[in-house]
Amino acid sequence: MAKRTYNTIHDFLNDSSFKNWAHNSQLSDISFWDFWLKNNPLKKDIAYEARDILLGINFKKTSIPEEKLNIEWNKLETKLKATQNKKNNILNKKYLTLISVAASILILISVGIYTTFLNSSYITHKTAYGETLDLKLKDGTSVTLNSNSSITYKNNDVRKVWLKGEAYFKVNKKETTNAKFWVNTDDLKVEVYGTEFNVNTKKEKTKVYLEEGSIWLTMNNGKSKKMIPGNYIEYSSEYKKITVDEKLISNEEKTSWKNGKLIFNNYTLEEALNKVTDTYGVNFTYKNPETKAFLITGIVPTTNLDICLNAIKKSTNIIIKKENTKLVVYKK
Repeated sequence: MAKRTYNTIHDFLNDSSFKNWAHNSQLSDISFWDFWLKNNPLKKDIAYEARDILLGINFKKTSIPEEKLNIEWNKLETKLKATQNKKNNILNKKYLTLISVAASILILISVGIYTTFLNSSYITHKTAYGETLDLKLKDGTSVTLNSNSSITYKNNDVRKVWLKGEAYFKVNKKETTNAKFWVNTDDLKVEVYGTEFNVNTKKEKTKVYLEEGSIWLTMNNGKSKKMIPGNYIEYSSEYKKITVDEKLISNEEKTSWKNGKLIFNNYTLEEALNKVTDTYGVNFTYKNPETKAFLITGIVPTTNLDICLNAIKKSTNIIIKKENTKLVVYKK
């Protein structure tokens, strides 16, 4: 990636890799910008503002037809020529009057744009690696946002949200209006009235677990599917089809993250450490490839990275050392 400077919103908006990061669509660009933002904390606010614009804040374009502009300019030019022989103070007075009128028009246009922005503005909540966030939306819905995730919704419509990453929803049912609640991802839409469920959009697929109630999925391949309590579905954005559809006996494994722990039920070490990567954004390499297949079963706290890694090391009899920017896994 060519080195550039990013000092204004337009610098970010005109960068294709930044657009990919904002839309969570290219792993290499996501990694680059996560690293860049971590090392440029003073530019986070302007970067997030640019991201919010890319995610859906649309300004209503207010333009004046070129023909009308030409007519008005010709009128102005005629008036200026007609007053050329008058005293300078009279000319200046009229000129200032014209400028004032033009300024008033610009102010009115700006107010119209600003009003449109307020009415259609979006709100985004985002978490960093290693943190979760509990939210209460204006309709009473509770949302727990997992690490490195975000939800976005209109200021005047909290019943339709866009999710990047992972979140657990406890939707407040609207008894009087029976209004639907929508969760939108790049792969599908979740339609509910009032229920509890978990949605994970990481790793090029969307995973949905329904704890209670019922929901409908509308997938980007044009198909729909109803889920009942205990259903767990994985929809592949690459193959545009459901790749996993099963009924779980226990819900703990899929939602344990919101209680500060990870549950591994006969996971390989590679699968377990991938979960740690999702939570903390760290990268692992394996000095001994066979360690990837080591099995781990148990509960690992996510209080902080060191405690998490120590629990995994004790469970699998391995060594994990930090070398430069990566964590290297060794067999004992």
